[in-house]
Amino acid sequence: MGSLLSRLLASRPMAGAGPTMVVKDLVLIGGGHSHVIVLKSFAMKPMPGVRLTLVTRDVHTPYSGMLPGFVAGHYTYDDCHIDLRPLAELTNARLLHCCASGLDLVNRSVTLADGRPPIRYDVLSIDIGITPLQSVEGARELTFPVKPIDSFTKRWDALRSRILSLAPGSSVRVVVVGGGAGGVELLLAMQHRLQQDCLKSHVDASFVLVTRGELLPTHNARVRSILRRILRERGVQVIDAAVVAVRRRRGKGGRDQGSPEGVVSSRSSNWESGVEGGPPLEGSGFTQEWLVQEAHGVVVHGGVLVLEGGEEVEFDECVWCTQGGAASWLSQTGLALDNAGFIRVGDTLESISHKGVFAVGDIHSSDIYPRPKAGVFAVRQGMPLAENLRRALMEHPLKPFKPQSTFLSLISTGDKYAVFSRGSLAFEDGLMWTLKDRIDRAFMRQFSQLPAMPSPPAPTIPVAHTAGPEALLALKSLPMRCGGCGSKVGSSLLARVLSRLAALPSRPPGRPEILLGLDSPDDGAVMEIPPDRMGGNQKPVIVQTVDFFRSFLADPYTFGRIAALHALSDCFAMGADPVSALAIVTLPFGTEEKVEEELFQLMAGAIRELDAATCQLVGGHTVEGPELSLGFAVTGLAEKDRLLRKAGMCVGDSIILTKPIGTGVIFCSQHEEQGKGTVG
Repeated sequence: MGSLLSRLLASRPMAGAGPTMVVKDLVLIGGGHSHVIVLKSFAMKPMPGVRLTLVTRDVHTPYSGMLPGFVAGHYTYDDCHIDLRPLAELTNARLLHCCASGLDLVNRSVTLADGRPPIRYDVLSIDIGITPLQSVEGARELTFPVKPIDSFTKRWDALRSRILSLAPGSSVRVVVVGGGAGGVELLLAMQHRLQQDCLKSHVDASFVLVTRGELLPTHNARVRSILRRILRERGVQVIDAAVVAVRRRRGKGGRDQGSPEGVVSSRSSNWESGVEGGPPLEGSGFTQEWLVQEAHGVVVHGGVLVLEGGEEVEFDECVWCTQGGAASWLSQTGLALDNAGFIRVGDTLESISHKGVFAVGDIHSSDIYPRPKAGVFAVRQGMPLAENLRRALMEHPLKPFKPQSTFLSLISTGDKYAVFSRGSLAFEDGLMWTLKDRIDRAFMRQFSQLPAMPSPPAPTIPVAHTAGPEALLALKSLPMRCGGCGSKVGSSLLARVLSRLAALPSRPPGRPEILLGLDSPDDGAVMEIPPDRMGGNQKPVIVQTVDFFRSFLADPYTFGRIAALHALSDCFAMGADPVSALAIVTLPFGTEEKVEEELFQLMAGAIRELDAATCQLVGGHTVEGPELSLGFAVTGLAEKDRLLRKAGMCVGDSIILTKPIGTGVIFCSQHEEQGKGTVG
């Protein structure tokens, strides 16, 4: 990776036309529809002095309007997913591929769930979608939820694989719980695809839709009549009014006659983790916690749905497509929430309780304009949100936004056919599918065919006037900052960062070889090599290596980890034990607060890898410059006779890979704007 990555970094153009300064931080949590539009808006019209950060668990965000078409086999994965990485790069945004798990509204920071330190914000927006909400006994173990849809595709692939593995002549019953437009559309799409699968494998498939009350309650009677007819013609059994008083009932298991324990074991990971061994599910950026509220619908146990009046419906596969809930940790934040746990906002999309915090999409609840939770509303909120985020950063009055009261809905029916629904209107035709397809593809093209953005001239920074006298003074002195001692980062800032790094959890004790380091700073670090360090009479030798390169990632924490690993790798390659490291850091210009936070995030990532290698950070040098750069000089110890040198390799030697190779190729493809977010 070394030489390839070095060539990549050597050819990488300098960002912008001159030094700029970070004055304010805008943080977006979640990669939902509204935030995708915000990213595009800030790419087309950047705000100088504003650093944008996107926190998201999934780098590919699904477009919900095309999900049924994907299930039916009409779209590929790439057709219906937006790759957030190139969009973030176009916006010059930091993309943090991790989950958020909490907020500190007093200190204006976001808590992250992967062990990295919190990140700070000046303005925050939350677009995390909803999470599965079901306290019905057995549902978590025996069914899988549609929401959050960002991980639905993996669960759908697993369901198809289970059905395709059935022996010829078997039968399978697929049940969808939820009679809204999403449930009906999904069932018809599943039926279209699975019937093709079952025809090839000689398996008989039947389909059942369980709805609590009226089918498609938010649509007019003509639409409901059309879709009831289509379901009947397709042989789908519809069970109405399935509301039940929750009671536990022990059954004999599903139609596969497996034991209840075996069924639970095989599927619990589908609900809890999304994929076997995967990270917890969350609503596009947040760790998943289950909400327990009053249960309605059905009671699930051992492959049997127990309905109102005690009726039982057996199933082999059950998909849960009922209303979801809000991430439960929101209740610990102090934000004003509605009775269901969603974030209450006013007509500007800002929290009614905390200025500078916005919420959109399914996670928000409007006090003034209540609307059903549908993707069309999230899309329409994108541009008003972008406008008000800009206004909040500038401390200008926010603009009210009134969402539409009715909306166009095109409900696909599995095959390339759809039902038009708007207000009291209803039509059905293959042309409606063509219309839906064109609308959806046009929306996706906005984010898949991104324009090349020219380097802008050195900008003025209007937001500096809202950030206080320190920002104005820093901006005024920006052209005068030299590249010598005057560019060094202040000692008080460094002291604060080192103090925060020392307070990180699970830090190991210092190395006994280090006599003077960060604990007792001096003009240089001092290291003692005990004569019996290697045991016996052999005297150790010193191995020294240095690595330094410019950042190729917008995430400083991850870049810090990579830079440390890159520096350590040469020491490992020679068979040496890394003992100490000196850091060389260049930080982008910014206010003292922003520079401190950037350095802390960067070094927290580096410390994570240095600590894992029991290599002690003993000092370094930090300056300001036009872009982020990081390197380390690493000192290690080894036995002289056991050094692993390049000259010692022979034909026929075995090569042991300690990690996957090819990351240099991936970074090069990302640099050429050819890579995908999942591998970048």
